[in-house]
Amino acid sequence: MNSEEKNTFTTQEDVFRSNRHILSEHYDIGLLVRQERIYRGYINESYKIEMLIDGKKSRYLMRLYRKGTPEKKVRFEHTLLHELQIRRFKFSPRLISTKGGKTYVRIGRQLKHQARKKYIAVFSFLPDEDKYSWDTPLCSDEELRHSAKILTLYHNTIFGWQGTEGWGEQSNIDVVSLMATKWKGYVQNTAKSPFDEYFLEQLDDLLNMLSRHIPPQQKYHAMPRLAVHGDYHPGNLKFKDGKVTGVFDFGWSKIDARCFDVGLAIMYFCTTWENNNDGILQLDRVENFLGTYQETANKTKTIGSFNKLELEYLPHMIHMGNLIVVDWILNEFYRTGLYPEQYLKYLQHSMSLNRWLDGNWEELTSCIQRHST
Repeated sequence: MNSEEKNTFTTQEDVFRSNRHILSEHYDIGLLVRQERIYRGYINESYKIEMLIDGKKSRYLMRLYRKGTPEKKVRFEHTLLHELQIRRFKFSPRLISTKGGKTYVRIGRQLKHQARKKYIAVFSFLPDEDKYSWDTPLCSDEELRHSAKILTLYHNTIFGWQGTEGWGEQSNIDVVSLMATKWKGYVQNTAKSPFDEYFLEQLDDLLNMLSRHIPPQQKYHAMPRLAVHGDYHPGNLKFKDGKVTGVFDFGWSKIDARCFDVGLAIMYFCTTWENNNDGILQLDRVENFLGTYQETANKTKTIGSFNKLELEYLPHMIHMGNLIVVDWILNEFYRTGLYPEQYLKYLQHSMSLNRWLDGNWEELTSCIQRHST
């Protein structure tokens, strides 16, 4: 479907030359004159690029997908973005087509004599501010409410789209069911870093997290399903004057329960990261986010607001969102063994949130039930 190339690079200058060659070979957007690595993401390698064509400069985002990313997963994300353009969702980036009319290029690169195949795509560059990240998420109340509104608009825009043929990722409820075996397997890979020591200390509590606050499979699959964003947090949004102007990074998207997407977003937007108050889910922000979501959804004509079943299990989805993050933390650390202090901070945060949820479950449930319609 796409051409393959081989490049060798070891320095940033080599990376620049390699990217310039790929862009010139496969795209009609000009000559690469400047690139800036974006370090906000953890999975893929992204660059803000500046292209020169006919004396004019234009900005784009260039993404190099992680080695091992299935081609069908890339296609799913790209088809979703194309569908959003068709349905006039104005907040997502536009994919830039290659000379051959495709949305990505498959390349083979060689780094230190190890061949690596990757997929590369170019997106329109979303303007305005990158103000937050997933671990600095406490945006203003105005930004919080508008973020909830845009998530509602996204859900109502994409509802009814069935995804791509031949690609269906596991629902997150099924991912959770496999975590215990996987986490126990990491014990064999532990060393003596602070992360390893904390992981072993917390292993029993981690495994206990998998046995409570998990919705029954039948209930989960009875909830409305759509193409969830899968990673909706302030770090994946652009802001201007208190409003969301862009939504990006759809790499975690899949067909799944709408309720999970909202629960995950609430966890991200409403949980504190301060040292003395780490892991506290702020119920006033939960009410703000959910209230805005429900109010906006009530005015739409597609999926609408949360039904009784979704409201009943929304606290469980917040807990499941925390489990998905824990699973990502463990996967990333034991894949590379790098940055133990950084991943230790993340894991400690998730355990603090878990303790808060256990101690405040009834209060959280009451807070959410106040938004039944």
